[in-house]
Amino acid sequence: MHELKFKRYYVRWKTEPDPITGYLQIKGWEVCDQKKFDKIALASFAENEEDKADAVCKLMNSIEEENHGLSK
Repeated sequence: MHELKFKRYYVRWKTEPDPITGYLQIKGWEVCDQKKFDKIALASFAENEEDKADAVCKLMNSIEEENHGLSK
């Protein structure tokens, strides 16, 4: 049986409406902790730094797995 592993940390985008069109635009990225109730964003990155946010997220999840004895 395949066990589902839920990751504690995830990346979400930050958006703002465009002042001219009103459409949402991505303005940045945040690494978030799903175990927190308030102030879940741990780190913020610029809109062109999605790869950095992903890398930090993967690192945080690897550390979490290592600390709790889960296999990688």
